Amino acid sequence: MPHKIILDTDIGDDIDDAYALAFVLASSELDLLGVTTVFGNTVARARQAQTILKLVGRENVPVAAGVASPISPRVEYKHAVADAGIADHPVPWPTKCAIDDVRPSQDPSALPPEQLPPIHPQGGVRFLIDTITANPGLTVVTVGAQTNLAVALSIQPSIVTKIGRVVSMAAVFNRQISEWNICCDPVAAALVAGSGLDVTYVGLDVTTKCVLSEKQLRLLLDSDRPVARNLAHATRFWQGDSKARRPMLHDPLAVATLVQPELVTTKTGTVSVELAGQHAYGQTLFKPDEKGRHHICVEVKADEFLKLWLDRVLSL
Repeated sequence: MPHKIILDTDIGDDIDDAYALAFVLASSELDLLGVTTVFGNTVARARQAQTILKLVGRENVPVAAGVASPISPRVEYKHAVADAGIADHPVPWPTKCAIDDVRPSQDPSALPPEQLPPIHPQGGVRFLIDTITANPGLTVVTVGAQTNLAVALSIQPSIVTKIGRVVSMAAVFNRQISEWNICCDPVAAALVAGSGLDVTYVGLDVTTKCVLSEKQLRLLLDSDRPVARNLAHATRFWQGDSKARRPMLHDPLAVATLVQPELVTTKTGTVSVELAGQHAYGQTLFKPDEKGRHHICVEVKADEFLKLWLDRVLSL
């Protein structure tokens, strides 16, 4: 039976979110119940997701625009190394991200609103709560800031007992830094980590090893398949003036752990998020514990994964 999942994403900036959604749609092992968008211009992000859904005839999958602003009082870091998802330079973050804030970099690759169905009338948080409640045991896959899930847990704590597990592209454990999806909203990440949920963290320890080769990228860019053409269009906007820039498949690897768990090796224990200043703000800490509810990825079969992703996405 396919895994029922919700994909919670900040699609539209780094290219790997779009790659992850395409991989979900190409995987019969997964039953996508909906997409929620998070952080910044969540409406524009929703249209990005709707575009990919439409290209595979899945306009019926609901897409809900989620929380635009972090619940943290301020995010203390900016994205210093985009390709690695690292944040290590102090900078104030606005306390409110307007819904009509700057559009994501890949926005020109999205279809115009009149060619897309209406965005789901519920906000992303309410959509999460209602869908989780109606589908006990589902998996929430977060590949952006964890704000939507944290707010949902705060409003409706009982959904903890309804969520089967959470899979998050988030965190890093082999360096003393704050990974981007964590540092966008460290308080949200701490709430999720402390919620009692079973969470698998697919972090930079493994995702930075999953880089498309020049040949693989060329196969994607030259494909005449509908989704591949859209992904190629979005990839070129993501590359900007650096045409030699090759994508890291951070977010697709998180999805792949549901499709082929053997692609990664994990350790079990407890994850916490630094908020007090003893370590780097937003740093993720891991304590091994065989009875822990958290699992961190420490090794990956990168070549097998990259081939799997490319084969499936080029089949759409």
